[in-house]
Amino acid sequence: MRFEATVEECIVSEGEIPKDLAGGAYRVGPTWKRPTKQGNNPLLSMDGMVQGLVLREGRADFRNRWIRTPKYLLEEKHGHGMFEWTDAGFGDWRDHAYGDVKRDQYTSGVPQGTSNINIFPFAGELVASGEQGGPPIAVDPITLETKGIVPWSPKLSPGLHAPTAFGDNAFSAHPKWDHETGVLYGWTYRDTVPYVTLHVVHPDGVVDSRDLHDAPYNSVAHDIWLTPEWMVMPFQPFTVDKKRITEGKSGIWGWDEELPIVVALIPRNDIHGEIRWINTDLPAQYVMHTMSANVIDNVLSLDAPIFNRPPFPFPQDFALGEDVALFFSIAKSFLGRWSIDLATGATKSEQLSDRPSELPKVDERYYGKGYKFGFQVGGVVKRKGMSMNSLVVTNMDTLADQEYVIRTDQPAAVLEATFAPRLPDSPEGDGYIIVPVSWWADKRSEFQIFDTHDITKGPICRIDLPFMMGWTPHGHWMDFR
Repeated sequence: MRFEATVEECIVSEGEIPKDLAGGAYRVGPTWKRPTKQGNNPLLSMDGMVQGLVLREGRADFRNRWIRTPKYLLEEKHGHGMFEWTDAGFGDWRDHAYGDVKRDQYTSGVPQGTSNINIFPFAGELVASGEQGGPPIAVDPITLETKGIVPWSPKLSPGLHAPTAFGDNAFSAHPKWDHETGVLYGWTYRDTVPYVTLHVVHPDGVVDSRDLHDAPYNSVAHDIWLTPEWMVMPFQPFTVDKKRITEGKSGIWGWDEELPIVVALIPRNDIHGEIRWINTDLPAQYVMHTMSANVIDNVLSLDAPIFNRPPFPFPQDFALGEDVALFFSIAKSFLGRWSIDLATGATKSEQLSDRPSELPKVDERYYGKGYKFGFQVGGVVKRKGMSMNSLVVTNMDTLADQEYVIRTDQPAAVLEATFAPRLPDSPEGDGYIIVPVSWWADKRSEFQIFDTHDITKGPICRIDLPFMMGWTPHGHWMDFR
């Protein structure tokens, strides 16, 4: 989707938009604007594009806009790609653009980040993050115009790349937040000691930080769980190291099944307090995106889709020159649970469902409070991976599921869902689930809205768009009420 669009008063082809909904469902993703200086388009080199569906008084307005990062503005000025990456010149599955940029007189002092992985509400603004390469970017929730680098970016820390300018730091793609206080719990990871730096960001811009000098190894720290007491960060054998590029090892990622999974319990109300490190005997598994966590009878339950391996390409998967196949094509995951006995430190892993699962979401008002309801995209096993085709709601107390199959054999993308509460003070999980679907063959898209009372009845309304939406990994709901 290489164009910016404004669709006011979107057509509702079925049902009615609930009149009690007032807010925006936002998503961001990598979108090809122009080729790199090397003539290709690695995933992390693609500019971020934010999509927003604003709902109020039974009406829907859609916009999508490029996120005008420093990189975007430089390339817009010159009319062509200006950046060249150390891991983007292969022309095949090895191109990632997670490596360093080869700097010249034009790119010197310009962050390489594209803010294309997630967008979330914070302190009355939308904040887009790319996890690596550059600082978070603030976006206006109505117009989607880029407001600029967040003012608290100088208080963050560098990720994989050395800063090129003042405030050129990095921030996590999957922070969690406290609904009542507005405090944001984030971090930055890198391939050198200290491997992780924690950042607790307050709505007034105050940032409290801590380097984890005792982190066990250089893990891809992509997501965490939040409990009433802790930030729960897993260190998994999916590793990151830029030296792999210069050593000719095909990209920055590694998968070392001999490394143990280590879980850090970090006091969320005092990140400088004592961290409890849980050295688990869990099998080599991978959690890319967390669902949520509960603490019951002194047992910590960490719920998430659990992969059999990271869904990213490794040398054993492809021959040189082959195109990349990412995510669901080369790995599969099922809804699972890691349990930690807080008295003994004993751990176990459980598979909670036979259905493939990814892109978990919850009622975000309950981040860090324990939870009952989890939402996910479900699917079917397909060769080495899985095909994702349905919306699933799971009662995590009873493990009873509701499922609605959105597509069968049609070429389409069922994208990550967004939960919106029915009212600001509704009970947990009482509200609506908004699912973007891009029907590739028909070159059209729609947002399907489900009532959480019973999703098996199908969507209560369908909001049509007359074009195919681009792929977006993540996003969140921002309430206007």
